[in-house]
Amino acid sequence: MKIVFVGHFAPLSQELEQASSVAGNQVQRQIFQDIRQQCGVEQAACFVMTPQAFWPRGAFIAPSRTEGAIEFIGYLNLPVLKHLIFALRLLMRLLVVRPQLCLQYNSYVFENIALLLFRLCRRGSALAIFIQDIHIESGKAQLSKSGLRALAERTSLVLSKRFDMIVPISSAIIDDFNFLPRKCFVFQGGITDFADQMMKGSEQRLEEVGVFAGALEPHNGIDILVDQWVACGIKQKLHVFGRGSLERHVRQVAMQSESIVFHGFQPERVVLAWQLRASWNFCLRYSLGLNEAYFFPSKLFNILCAPGSVVVNDFHAIPEDLRAHLCVVADDLSDLKSILTAAVEMISPDRIRNLHELMRSSHSWSSCIRKVIHTLRPDLSEEIRCPNQ
Repeated sequence: MKIVFVGHFAPLSQELEQASSVAGNQVQRQIFQDIRQQCGVEQAACFVMTPQAFWPRGAFIAPSRTEGAIEFIGYLNLPVLKHLIFALRLLMRLLVVRPQLCLQYNSYVFENIALLLFRLCRRGSALAIFIQDIHIESGKAQLSKSGLRALAERTSLVLSKRFDMIVPISSAIIDDFNFLPRKCFVFQGGITDFADQMMKGSEQRLEEVGVFAGALEPHNGIDILVDQWVACGIKQKLHVFGRGSLERHVRQVAMQSESIVFHGFQPERVVLAWQLRASWNFCLRYSLGLNEAYFFPSKLFNILCAPGSVVVNDFHAIPEDLRAHLCVVADDLSDLKSILTAAVEMISPDRIRNLHELMRSSHSWSSCIRKVIHTLRPDLSEEIRCPNQ
């Protein structure tokens, strides 16, 4: 059985640009890794568009390259044209490989058309799509950049209705975009290899420090966090990793307070080392610049595998089986100080062990992929190997 995964992430040899997401890279690599484990190394292929800012902010040409079984398809890095070129080249590769199942990460107009055309040419093939992010802002002028992007996204979602299976991160996406429920199942995300590294280091001695790692954007609440950390007079240090539009604000607060330490954007291994020693890891989410019902912070699953406590606000669609393992703070973080104290008391070897078992059994991408394959290709179910064998 041949399976193709179509993604948008950066090569390992390339430094991550602003257009790339650390969490998105981790998740998509995990998906392909689990596909290979379940279907066999020789039966899986991956075609990828490298995220880059448009020329002249980015390179004029995104070159083709390979990384094992992953093929990064090159394109001219110009608005609209880049997506059209990638989609055409993707269609050509699909017609050569002729997979029985294509899995796509997120929805794009030209890619959706290419995949639908391939299914038309390859009788008996099936298409599935993971819809993890939707960038539609209301109230934007139709001819503005945001308005045109929203139009393209809506068009792509209309096309994705023709796929055989849709895997959105929330039931709100099914309802708001009128997907057929019988074609859908909700999957909010799962652990990656980053989580496995956390589990292996879970016996490390903790320090009374907090860690925030992620995009420094309003929807992640980093400005609220650093402001409240200082306002509450918290003496322990908060270490901040990342980059984004609020970077200047975080730098200014860090310069004025010894309790805030700003590290900027750092390699994963550096972030991992700090998250393993932190008593508190933060994962906040607000509907600021995005609709939180159309996103889910995938980093939550990984940091739940760290030995410290995880502090969250009560954002949309927190999985009920994980809620008991989270320390929930008010949206304005007014009770931050008391929550930090209570969070330390939650830390115990038994809690860590039970949580790790829960994450492996109920929140893994392998279980999601297995369900997609078994649903769309039940005739090939016997070919699927359990990844634990």
